[in-house]
Amino acid sequence: MTINRLDGQRVLVVLEDKEMTDYALDFGKMDMENAHARKILLRLTRLACRKSGIETRGRRVSVEALSMGESCYLLVTVRRHPQRYRLKRGEVVCCRLANCTDFLNAVEMLYRLRWYGTGNAAYEWNGSYYLLFDFPLPLSARRVLQEYAVQRGGALLAARVREQGRPLCERNAVAVIGEKLV
Repeated sequence: MTINRLDGQRVLVVLEDKEMTDYALDFGKMDMENAHARKILLRLTRLACRKSGIETRGRRVSVEALSMGESCYLLVTVRRHPQRYRLKRGEVVCCRLANCTDFLNAVEMLYRLRWYGTGNAAYEWNGSYYLLFDFPLPLSARRVLQEYAVQRGGALLAARVREQGRPLCERNAVAVIGEKLV
């Protein structure tokens, strides 16, 4: 068995015919559905990564196999898990929109996306408009708000806006205001 580190995240493992026999691996039956093959492949990938100095803990590992004559080539790729930004249930998102035009455009875009989440409110405070959301936002809604919002805040800003701001619509602001715009 030969182990070659290709770069910072890939390792090439070459198994000769004798090693395939020793591990009782058959290229035609080698997949993750076969329990024996899965166990051997996991051991080989851990061994190869450890010998190459690549950390696998907390990362996504993929294995590709290719049969070349008497040899079997395994390409092991280690990737970081994509960073996910999710709000915990119960968190509040507060978006400040600089003027009435941005506010109405954002509400209209959210309404056109057929995004009618319940737990949202609209306020006016200190010459700015605010949209408050009491739940995690879907990706499409976050993109719209990134385009129009000047500032994003959390529960502290939302509490200040609710206390000192003038309510425009305290329940289902996107549905109520958006319906009038379209």
